[in-house]
This record gives sequence, C-alpha cells and structure tokens, in this order.
Amino acid sequence: MSLTRLLTCLPEPLYSKYALEKQLGVGAYAVVYQIFSKRTLKSFALKVIEIEPMRVRDLMPQLDREVQLLEEFCGVPNVVQLLEVTRTSTHIFLRFNLCKKSLEDLATQQGAMREEDAFHWLREACLGVQELHSGFAIHRDLKPSNLLVDSEGRLRICDFGWACWEEQALTGMCGTPEYSPPETRMKEHCRVPHSNKVDIYALGACLQHLLLGRVPKGRADVPKGISQETLELLGEMMASDPDARPSIEELLEHPQIAENTLIEELWSNWRFLFNVPIAAKKTTKQKNIEAGVEKTTKQKNIEAEMVCGLDYGMRF
Repeated sequence: MSLTRLLTCLPEPLYSKYALEKQLGVGAYAVVYQIFSKRTLKSFALKVIEIEPMRVRDLMPQLDREVQLLEEFCGVPNVVQLLEVTRTSTHIFLRFNLCKKSLEDLATQQGAMREEDAFHWLREACLGVQELHSGFAIHRDLKPSNLLVDSEGRLRICDFGWACWEEQALTGMCGTPEYSPPETRMKEHCRVPHSNKVDIYALGACLQHLLLGRVPKGRADVPKGISQETLELLGEMMASDPDARPSIEELLEHPQIAENTLIEELWSNWRFLFNVPIAAKKTTKQKNIEAGVEKTTKQKNIEAEMVCGLDYGMRF
C-alpha cells in the first residue's frame, strides 16, 4: 500500500497535455503511471507523490533531495532522464522518458542469466553509479527493479527516493533489505554513517539476483556452477565491513567487468584512426540555456501552482 492514493485523472496543468494510460508500479510513497502526450501521442512515465502524507511524516526534505539529485544528474547516460517537474497544492509530478522493462522483469522472464550476460548489465549499472559517486551522491536503494532498460537497450538507474549526498553522513535504516548492507539495517545504538560503499554491496546483491534469476536470500545464497572468480567478487562486494568493499573505480577495473569494454575500446581506436569527431558533453544547464528554458525547480513549481486550481486527494 502506498501513501499516495491512486489518481483517476490528472489535475491541471497536466490534464491539458497528458492522459493516463495505465499504472506501472506502486511504492511506499509514490505511484508510477504510463501517460501519453495528447499532441504527439508519445508515452512517458509519471511518478506521482502526494504531499500531505510526506509532510506529516517529515519526509519533504527527502523528497526535495530526490528532485535535486535527479536534476543534478540529468544527462548522465545511465540515469533516468527527468523531463519535467510539476508541483500542485496536493502533489508533485515527475515526468521521465518511458522505460518498459527492468532487470527484475528480465530475470523473471529469462530466469538465471549466464555470467557474461549478468556482467554486461552489472557494468552498465556500475557506469551510472560511477557518475553518482563522482558527484558525491549515494543511491542507497539499488536493486533490479530500479535498474531499467530503455528503448535503445541502455540501462538506466531510477528511483532516487533514498538517495543522499555523501557529506550528509546519514545513518539508520534505508533501502530494500534483500539488497541492503548491514550498516543500513543497524539498531539505534550502533549506527554507522552511510558511505558510497552502500551502493557497492547493493550492486553485488543485484549480480546475485541476475545469476539466480530471483530475489537473493542473503549473502550465502549463490547459484551453483558459477566461476570461482565470480564467487570471490561477490564476497568482496558484499563484505560486512564497508571498508573491505572495492570502490566503483576498482570494480570497473575488475577483469570480468573490464572485459566488456573490448568493443568500446575498438570503437575508440577506430574513431581515433579515422578522425571521427566526438561531440563535447554538455551540462544540463548549458542545454537548458541553449533551449531558452533555464528555470529553477522553484520557479517551475510556482508557475504550476499559479495555474492549478484543482484539488485532487487522491515509490518506483
């Protein structure tokens, strides 16, 4: 059951532009819908969070942080793309490009993956996590259902509801138990500040899930027949001591993950030999300035509230 009640239709200003298609998922704090543009008929994902239940539980700072992080990492290839933030008097709406499958869906449909396939997806996830960690952010809820696959086959990390900045040194319970390390499940009197090593443990549990084809039942729940190298890597990633886990850079240099870079290295060499130009990566702010749409979230929220007069009472 979610703190956000289901919608029967969208409020303004969204109603004029979009229509509900179907419900995609229900989390503890939010509901995700598939919507489509009335003008282009293109479909999107819309995450809907009801404000009042969040406010009374003192969770608004967490919600504001989620939006801030999504905006900060918009444009990162392996992170979901936040397209629009709309705030009414009762709800916050986050619109994303639509991804119809998650790694959990793939594991359910295909069963246990071969090691090379599981490592392909792990590397994609690691590239996204590398961007987050280089920006001093921690996701804190990595799991196969939060690792989406877009229309081009690229993995996208979603659901930043538990995400935070590393400098906050948050403690306590967070994330999903089957994918969370010991420090996120500690009792009040023995808390350890969360570092980016929380995500390393979760990536290990995700690899576990892909190799098993189901939700893992603890660190010792490993599939039979996997290589000794994979078994050792899982042990390192899911070590009880956060300091014993590898960094995301060390993880990407691991032979089983680095092997997946061969095709990209060949492409890079070809591009160099034939002088194929590489487009410079633009920041989100630069792209917004060029498009003439540079606005802060606060400005967009104020504008949305000004045009919205409907009161609908109705995580990912």
